[in-house]
Amino acid sequence: MATLVEEALSYVAKYLNEIIQLPIDMNCMNSVLIKRLAAKVSLNDLNELQDKKDKLTSKLYMKKLECLFEEEHNMLHRCVNCSSLYTSN
Repeated sequence: MATLVEEALSYVAKYLNEIIQLPIDMNCMNSVLIKRLAAKVSLNDLNELQDKKDKLTSKLYMKKLECLFEEEHNMLHRCVNCSSLYTSN
């Protein structure tokens, strides 16, 4: 079953722009599947995605950000003096 899910996610990632154009409801995907899909989609592909009804794009961006912030060196900090945001790097 896990290999079937992995194969389906790879297919969706490869043909995401065409799948988004179909008249289907994408809300059936849970957050774990969206996170796994976001890991397979590059930021360039995500930027080129034409999702007029925002079926999936905002969720994919959110999961991409979550994955970035899971790493310690990417954590955001705020300066107490000037309120600027910065990372540890």
